[in-house]
Amino acid sequence: MENEKTFKLCLTMAGAVSAGAYTAGVLDYLLETLELWEEAKRTNRARGINHPDYDHTIPMHNVEIDVLSGSSAGGICSSLAFLALSDKNFKSCNTTNSAGKNNIFYESWVNMGDTPTNSTVDKLLSPDDLKEYNEVRSLLNSNVIDALANEAICVRESKAVPAYASKSLDVILTTTNLRGINFLIDFVGSDKDSSKGTIITNQEGFFRYKLKNDLFPPGIPKNEDELFYVLDLQKDRDLRYLKEATLSTAAFPIGLRAREVTISAEYIKRYPKYLFNKSKGVQPLLPYGDLYSFTSVDGGVVNNEPYGIGLKILKEKNPQHIKNDRYGVVMIDPFPNKDHDTPKIGTDILSIAGGLFKALRNQVMFNQDGILEALDLSEYTKFLIEPIRQVEKNGIWGRPPSDLASGPISGFAGFLSRDFRHHDFHLGRKNCQAFLRHYFAIPIAEVERRLSISPTDNIKERFQFSVPAGDINGKKFLPIIPDMRVLRNFSNQGDVNTYGKDANIGEIPYPKMNFSAFETRYKGKIRDRIGLLVKYQLKNGFVAFLANQFYAKKAGYNFIKESLEKELRSNNLLH
Repeated sequence: MENEKTFKLCLTMAGAVSAGAYTAGVLDYLLETLELWEEAKRTNRARGINHPDYDHTIPMHNVEIDVLSGSSAGGICSSLAFLALSDKNFKSCNTTNSAGKNNIFYESWVNMGDTPTNSTVDKLLSPDDLKEYNEVRSLLNSNVIDALANEAICVRESKAVPAYASKSLDVILTTTNLRGINFLIDFVGSDKDSSKGTIITNQEGFFRYKLKNDLFPPGIPKNEDELFYVLDLQKDRDLRYLKEATLSTAAFPIGLRAREVTISAEYIKRYPKYLFNKSKGVQPLLPYGDLYSFTSVDGGVVNNEPYGIGLKILKEKNPQHIKNDRYGVVMIDPFPNKDHDTPKIGTDILSIAGGLFKALRNQVMFNQDGILEALDLSEYTKFLIEPIRQVEKNGIWGRPPSDLASGPISGFAGFLSRDFRHHDFHLGRKNCQAFLRHYFAIPIAEVERRLSISPTDNIKERFQFSVPAGDINGKKFLPIIPDMRVLRNFSNQGDVNTYGKDANIGEIPYPKMNFSAFETRYKGKIRDRIGLLVKYQLKNGFVAFLANQFYAKKAGYNFIKESLEKELRSNNLLH
């Protein structure tokens, strides 16, 4: 039975394309902070409260990561966090490990596919995939994504998950199932006559995994009411399952290759019951056989911010924690929607088409499973980590047009430069530091009820802060996860002697690139890629030759060049 005094945590990660580097940085700092706190608690427990060296400033309550839910880039980050928690050699990327050695987040998101002679852009533009498949499966070569997955999702020296992760830890990866699961809606109270019903199709799906341990044997659970698969990360087969699911949630439509996924039909048979419970008049039309195959694209198409499904599973697992407000749901979102205005749509056909797409997407997001329940949570249970960058201009600090270097071109800009991804990763770490110290907190009056500790004066002196900041008469809060790099949180004083620059992460230099150098290196490759896309799509060699010779290559390249340069310049990313 789970300890009801433990504070349960659900982390949900939105889609972000290459800005997943930001989410990776947030996770890196979070796991490092939890590890530092666990080490401090472990030392205190070994000494005992009456020991002269017992540290009375350390809050001794427990916080567990219980659910990781992610979509697209956020799904990749969820899988990486799953692996990092069980990797004996994982190291955080801080000033003592600036190269990110043994850091699955940094290696996957910042180093990505770059080598001294072959960059990620080189690989995305390579024609190998077109020649291999003899057809156009994506605008960009997705083989680099496969290679990254092979390198990241592999057998590692494993360890038991740490105390700050639940033994029943779930990772949930959303997907868009283009085949869909059909349901017969029975309008006459009987499922015997299918002519009296209508069929609806569910295209939204998710993969749900746990890690093998003494509570959860590998494979599908025997209880038919349970919908998850337990992974043994020392087995190639199970690693392949996780890899396929991760690639599935990140298959950005058209830009990257769709994925063909094959899973146990038993999982699909349980999914409708999980979706509709025991609703009368809803009959799933299930597949035959032991396996179920479908074409999958980016989970973000129908659920880019999987807050609802994460909360749904957290609530199912921890009813008493939910009842007593001993939980928190944290959304990490590099691109939170800030669109307050709803401008009137024009009457021309392109405006109508654009408005229709936006309307369909917004409605899908509004209808996502569990989202209305998420809106009805108690105070100080739902939190958001988003990119925030401050710049100084004429002595005044303010927000720039873009916080993330990877943000332009709908989130694809990070693929253009490792420097962009490096910046966003460390901005994620910086923002997470501020979030843990001054936002992920509860009022001091609620601490004993929700964290099951009575904060001493020593704890308050070290970690308590106020709103407004620095106001001794302001409302007092205590962080849910204390940052051991802090000496006095109220005045934002970090332990520089122990942690150096990591004690208070400074401003991250904003990167810039030389567009002329970029064009010199990649112009030919972009044009060649465009030409081959036309050739393989048209299939007719002579027609493709004429199209490329007189229009496609030149016009396509000019469009890409102008779009890239305009967005990079408007976001202050060019020299």
